[in-house]
Amino acid sequence: MTSTTASSPSGTEMEEQLTFKMEIAFDGTNYHGWQTQPNGLAVQQAIEERLGRLFGNIPIRIQGSSRTDSGVHALGMVASFRAPERRNIPDWKILKAMNRLLPDDIRIRSVEVVPPEFNARFAAKGKSYVYVINSGEVNPFTSRWSWRLFDFQNIAAVQTALDFLRGTHDFTSFAVESKKYDDPVRSIIRSEIYECGPLKCIHFIGDGFLYKMVRSMVGVLAEIGRNRLPPEIIPEMLEMRDRSCARDTAPAAGLFLMKVFYEHNGWDNYEMRSVPWELY
Repeated sequence: MTSTTASSPSGTEMEEQLTFKMEIAFDGTNYHGWQTQPNGLAVQQAIEERLGRLFGNIPIRIQGSSRTDSGVHALGMVASFRAPERRNIPDWKILKAMNRLLPDDIRIRSVEVVPPEFNARFAAKGKSYVYVINSGEVNPFTSRWSWRLFDFQNIAAVQTALDFLRGTHDFTSFAVESKKYDDPVRSIIRSEIYECGPLKCIHFIGDGFLYKMVRSMVGVLAEIGRNRLPPEIIPEMLEMRDRSCARDTAPAAGLFLMKVFYEHNGWDNYEMRSVPWELY
């Protein structure tokens, strides 16, 4: 167990500090995204409040691997935080206690002590996202986790478009607020579509994603799957590097952060062939 000693401003030695890594699943429907917001409850805030209570009513701040938007879900969000060492609260007790304290739509899947330098955001090497489109009948049980498009049927054209997206590109055309990025170049390592009955799942693995980039890409892919745009529009849009040429972003409800990778090529044997919620 690796720990560091924190000191007060006066130089007085304080409690040993540990760095923890958590994997988190949540239904984002009722939350204003991951990051703490002044105008609504965020997932980060809900977790920090319970952690603070668990560790003796002290402020604890967590660093998430991604800043998911309002309504986006996750099965594999990763967060790191530092907290005083509590020998009476081992990892497994943190896991059980947090899941007792948290609402049912947020679950802690794992907790472990990691080296002090670990940072869930900056240590990430890649991420996996899945977007779910329902091309069948309205389903009361999946409507909060998918985008219903009854005419989304041209799967072959969508896969052709996904092939164009794969690789290293300037994704300015697929980013909201792209001007805030010094470098809009990202690498899409895998891009594919697979079917689970009427549910069509679009899967991306990339080394990083710009703000609303996945939902922006899906917005265009939806038009291609509905035969409103040809797949060849993708290389043209990449070349234009202009957000105004893209379509509307897809709704948040269908998007899932599936996994965060902390090793290069950790995605080599990672496969997605199910709807996200079946993997919990």
